[in-house]
Amino acid sequence: MRNLFILMFMLAATVFAGSAMIVVVATPSLYDQGMVMIPVAAALGVVLAVPVAWFVARAISQASKPV
Repeated sequence: MRNLFILMFMLAATVFAGSAMIVVVATPSLYDQGMVMIPVAAALGVVLAVPVAWFVARAISQASKPV
């Protein structure tokens, strides 16, 4: 399950960090503070990806066990 978690984390972290950075760039009030907000948004996306990757990896692992 560890390898599956790492794979899911890499995918989820990329998606969440990228989405958060797009929100910062697309919002004018946040874009003005971009030098501070973009790293914060990326870090928040990475942190939020940990539980998502864990739950997805666990669900895939349980679903793929033989009956």
